Amino acid sequence: MKKLLSLGICFIICITILNFSCRQVNPEARNKPLVDQYLAAWNTGNVDLLDKVAAAGFELRMTPRYQPVKGLDSLKYEIKYWRTAYPDFHIRIDEIVFASNAVTVRWTITGTNSGPGSMPPTGKTVDVPGMSLLHIQNGKITDEWIASNNLLWLKQLGLEIVPPTQAGQ
Repeated sequence: MKKLLSLGICFIICITILNFSCRQVNPEARNKPLVDQYLAAWNTGNVDLLDKVAAAGFELRMTPRYQPVKGLDSLKYEIKYWRTAYPDFHIRIDEIVFASNAVTVRWTITGTNSGPGSMPPTGKTVDVPGMSLLHIQNGKITDEWIASNNLLWLKQLGLEIVPPTQAGQ
């Protein structure tokens, strides 16, 4: 009887351990606070918010840019750069999908090009859609892959791409 009771207790303990170890935390509940803080850094310019949510080796990849922005300090610089050129820079979330180790965001960026950047300010506003894929590991965002329409962005600023003329024509 004692053996049977011990066996029963072991069985209950094993089932309890299995039950708790098989439970998965809802990806949205786990990852939404990270994404919210990350977006708040972009939308407010408070880059110190990134220290808690972005990995030290963070990489930001944008198309068609070929060289990624590498490291947390470089990310902070990038945010400051965009918020200087577009002081009212804002990312609006249009749709968001959570997975266990990734978040996909469809967004719209708005802002007025009223500050200095890689070119003189135009004073014009942009309203450009895009998408991001953020990867998460060990409770931190490790990278972001951005796809957006840069041509639309330039057109809204009143700029145009002019092909080079061929030599001799």
